[in-house]
Amino acid sequence: MFFKAAAKRGHNPVIKNPNNLYLFVSDSENGFDRIYDGSGEMAERLVARNYDAIIPRIHSDVNFGVPLVRHFNQNLGIFSTQSASGIRAASNKFETHQKLSIAGIKTPKTIFAKSPKHIKFLIEKIGDLPAIAKTVKGSLGLGVMILKDVEQTNSTMEALYHNQVETLLQAFIDGKAKDIRAIVVGNEVVASMERTGKKGDFRANVSRGGTGMKIELSEADKELCIKAAKSINLSVAGVDLIKDAEGNSYIIEINAAFGMQIQEITGIDIAGKIIEYIEKNHKQKTTGTSANANGASAASAAPKEDKRTFWEVLSSLRAEKSL
Repeated sequence: MFFKAAAKRGHNPVIKNPNNLYLFVSDSENGFDRIYDGSGEMAERLVARNYDAIIPRIHSDVNFGVPLVRHFNQNLGIFSTQSASGIRAASNKFETHQKLSIAGIKTPKTIFAKSPKHIKFLIEKIGDLPAIAKTVKGSLGLGVMILKDVEQTNSTMEALYHNQVETLLQAFIDGKAKDIRAIVVGNEVVASMERTGKKGDFRANVSRGGTGMKIELSEADKELCIKAAKSINLSVAGVDLIKDAEGNSYIIEINAAFGMQIQEITGIDIAGKIIEYIEKNHKQKTTGTSANANGASAASAAPKEDKRTFWEVLSSLRAEKSL
């Protein structure tokens, strides 16, 4: 989708598989760091001046993906729609909730421990059963479990901790198997949809068989989603929120490599919106989180006149299918 959107606007997009790229740090005080493409018979240097921006789609391998984005963005000075720190924060559910809390954003009560011995205490701290258990890493609704009774809770948590699966516990917000996905681009929510889980599943992910419907968020919820994305240093993000019976909104997750099925469901050209955002901000050379209220940086508020530029798109095989 991003490739087509960039080409449609007169750019020359390319796709690179992160697994084929080599990151080089020089011994020079003046820089000279490099990135090489090892997909061919010979490693080929990617010359920084040939690229105006990258659109990272780092889905699961953040241990390499984060340094890769940092190298493009900070070492080579190429604009990125997402910061390396933001991608890392989004990949760790507890770090996300920590930063949301620091920013004063409402999230469900959450508790995290490396090797807890006091399961009853942990459950009581988040408000008793039912409760939600989430693996710290994971997407597509995988690794998210509902704990309904004491026996199930003890056996589930014992198995997770025995196998050293980092897991957080979270208060259950009864959203009637519904939640909301909003796409933030700069200082704007460009699309939003309500997701409903399939019958018998409390998770609302479309990738788990749920359905999606285009909605318009309130101004308050739009501001909440934009603030949430900024709290983890992401200027382009998929923000998930849930509402309780009283209509209170809670941020439950922030996604860097959000799924693009929302574009089909809402009919909004999200990929095109992101390309427009790059056109307005790419001369910053850093990520767009410092953009002004109009979504454009003070350094460059207008796109290039010659739009036959190069766009480096980083993708992972699963990213386009995630939601």
